[in-house]
Amino acid sequence: MPLPAIERLLKETMGLNAASIGSSAIHRAVQQRMRDRDIEQPGDYLLRLRDSPAELQQLIDLVIVPETWFFRDRHPFNALARYARESWKQAGRSGPLHILSVPCSTGEEPYTIVMALLDAGLTFSDFQVDAVDISEPNLHRARGGLYREHSFRGDDLGFRDRYFLRAEQGYLLQPDIRNQVRFHHANLLAPGFMSESPLYDVVFCRNLLIYFDRATQAQALQVLERLLHPHGLLFLGHAEAGVLAGRDFVSLEQPQSFAFVRGRKRVTDEAQTPPTRRRMPAPTQAHAPSEPPKPKPLSRPFADVAPAPVEIPACTPDKRGDLATATHLADEGHMVEAATLCEKHLQQHGPDAQAFYLLAIVRQAVGEPAEAEALLRKALYLDPGHYEALTHLAVLLTQRGDQANAELVRQRAQRSHGRRQDEAAHRADNA
Repeated sequence: MPLPAIERLLKETMGLNAASIGSSAIHRAVQQRMRDRDIEQPGDYLLRLRDSPAELQQLIDLVIVPETWFFRDRHPFNALARYARESWKQAGRSGPLHILSVPCSTGEEPYTIVMALLDAGLTFSDFQVDAVDISEPNLHRARGGLYREHSFRGDDLGFRDRYFLRAEQGYLLQPDIRNQVRFHHANLLAPGFMSESPLYDVVFCRNLLIYFDRATQAQALQVLERLLHPHGLLFLGHAEAGVLAGRDFVSLEQPQSFAFVRGRKRVTDEAQTPPTRRRMPAPTQAHAPSEPPKPKPLSRPFADVAPAPVEIPACTPDKRGDLATATHLADEGHMVEAATLCEKHLQQHGPDAQAFYLLAIVRQAVGEPAEAEALLRKALYLDPGHYEALTHLAVLLTQRGDQANAELVRQRAQRSHGRRQDEAAHRADNA
């Protein structure tokens, strides 16, 4: 089977690095499409892909596996609400807050943005949300606004009572929430992507860049920078902060939000009226740089990301306090300082699952997946049910093509998550 040629075609079209999901996953998708199209020879299917944009889109839709839910990782949405309430609204900004969610998958993220801002006291006229995905089936589901139980996770589901109606097949989002989001079928890497849109004050692009190689990450960031206001906010996934090394972004300094402010000036210091919204013309062709930026070694400070050197605190007898400080440093983008504190903690207090986990996150963020995987395995040796370590290990295994073991680890993570929920319910019953 000419699988490498098909993988290259997918990379050229949507940026997908085959190693991020495993060649076996692409192979299964190709075999399914060949059966659906009654094509027996792989070479014939490759020709069909090259000649038919519609068939290529069908394969893309099959390769993409949406895995999302409402209020996934609440911290980014809390940070957005605080920014909108304290920095944007109180500063008397003119016009609505423009927000982009890309990729939006089946709609849970952009709808969560709407609900979070309404809960923060904003009105529908205060903001606009654009949501983009490369998959039309995903967008069809998003526009419908009907969701099943798997889209609602965690213990705090009060938003479901406020914004959804119980339906026979699940939960239907109220029409006024659905109408607040404008959905677009588009490819982030296509020339002229969203070129007619206004500059966005906030961009959510979470857990997409991990599926790209370094050159494609740089290409995608160029597009996001073109779309983002000069002092706008960019939200990334927890494993993606390292891709901003060398770029003009600083941490919003909201723990676990993985939010970054474009430009050197702090958001809380801004008092002037923002510059006139004027868009530079979109490039006719999206180009990756000839030399993709290499991840900085961990031994070198991120001076070009952090606004000032950070003093590394000495370890204290309070083991949890050390790790809380390390977590805060990592959240703000101070990866070297966070790693140093974790290593000091391990030297002083001995092996610790949470310390190994935090150190793994830092290694992953600066582009050292092998070291990150080894550290995650150490964390799981000490705490086999460490949910966060399990989920991160599953991602790393998937990225290097070990689909079988990645699936086993994901199953372990699901069991661990279920135990957490049971324990939380038990505590609530006994409170």
